[in-house]
Amino acid sequence: MSQDEANSAESDRPKSDSEILQEQMQESLHEYRRNNRSLFLSSLAAGLEIGFSLFLVAAFYSHFHSVISSQAMYLLMALSYPIGFLMVIIGRSDLFTEHTTLAILPVLDGRQSFASLMRVWGLIYCGNLLGALCFSGIFVQFVAMTERLDAQVFTYYGEKLLADNGGGQLLGAIFAGWLMGLLGWMVASSTETISRMAVVALITFVIGLGGLAHCIAGAVGVFCALIDGSGTVGGFAALKFLAIATLGNTIGGSVFVGLLKYSYVISGRD
Repeated sequence: MSQDEANSAESDRPKSDSEILQEQMQESLHEYRRNNRSLFLSSLAAGLEIGFSLFLVAAFYSHFHSVISSQAMYLLMALSYPIGFLMVIIGRSDLFTEHTTLAILPVLDGRQSFASLMRVWGLIYCGNLLGALCFSGIFVQFVAMTERLDAQVFTYYGEKLLADNGGGQLLGAIFAGWLMGLLGWMVASSTETISRMAVVALITFVIGLGGLAHCIAGAVGVFCALIDGSGTVGGFAALKFLAIATLGNTIGGSVFVGLLKYSYVISGRD
């Protein structure tokens, strides 16, 4: 076998769990080393970009909600969900629900402190929310100025986000954070861009179809509903949703993926 063939066979070999953990660890440590401005701006970009999921929801709703069933409309909404995540994850911006798993790994390994974790999480979360708010303000204004999109989508989407009670939202958010953590793990195990895109699209479609609470994508929905002001979404309900979604996403990503996978990979090395 030639050297090129050997290298090709090596690159096609599935990564071991230890290799994936090491790759995730190095990527996380890179984020810790970034300065505050760089990390915040990358997070701001992610909050802006993820809004295009709602943009596509709005386009589908405006053109088809009056001619298709509510079930078909819900399916189109779920199919719209991955587009913003693809822009963020493949485009390498920083999304909070990726870092609930990623950023905790160096802390578990003793390479970073809890205070440093709070810095990274805080910068990413605040940047994401500010980006989501900016996108929402621009998008609501655009919808008000165009005949192509129906502003009723903000009420439709906002009420879907807030349909569950607090307990249902929390459990759904835990599942969403769990899936986002697994998404990062699976993306790291993939070697080609197309396969990574497929993983992102599949997992975020599951989140959308399941109606699971995602604190950043959901923020765009509740911010748009609040700014538009024509529906039933109130400020308290929006803040409650964001708090519950953030808590659930953090638990799902950090405990069910970060802590669990770190523990069994490290145990396997003993």
